[in-house]
Amino acid sequence: MKKRPKAATLLSPPRLILVMGVAGSGKSALARAILEQIPAVYLDNNFLADAFSPGSRTDESYLALRDNLYAALYRISGENLRIGNSVLLDAPHIRQAQDPEWCRLIQDLAAEAGAWLRAIRCYCREELLRQRLEARGEERDRWKLENWHAFLTEQPPRTPIPFPHLDLDTEQPLKTNVARAVSYILRGEKGGDEGMKG
Repeated sequence: MKKRPKAATLLSPPRLILVMGVAGSGKSALARAILEQIPAVYLDNNFLADAFSPGSRTDESYLALRDNLYAALYRISGENLRIGNSVLLDAPHIRQAQDPEWCRLIQDLAAEAGAWLRAIRCYCREELLRQRLEARGEERDRWKLENWHAFLTEQPPRTPIPFPHLDLDTEQPLKTNVARAVSYILRGEKGGDEGMKG
């Protein structure tokens, strides 16, 4: 990944950028490509989770910590937004998107810092999703692959997101999706095109 110049101009107002999607949906590839063009603090939930529960997202030790880990990500995000840094959160957020309280929390997090929320949901066909998880061979994906139906029931790839967002089909070329994402992030009006198809 190319490093952006240290003198990159900060976005004003700052953006809280959520790159969402189930495991294997292509969100991390998109997020890192966005960072080549958008100056933002990058926060990855897996980086933090692996410090406490490496290799698992289903054992009791991780489940006991999960809510606190996300709360820590949001605190770090809020502080960065308040000092003028845009933040890109690379995390599934599919389970959370089904919770009205979380939807209010994430919108308030941006609003209270004077930031604009930009949510981008990545998706692809279920067959490709499974192929990607099998190909990357991560221990944290074992439960998902062994309990495929339960995983998709708990985290439906196309679960409704009840606030403005951009939908991107990651079967499309990365360059195309990055261009659409950057245009959406830089758009001058709050919100976006709800349910906009990739």
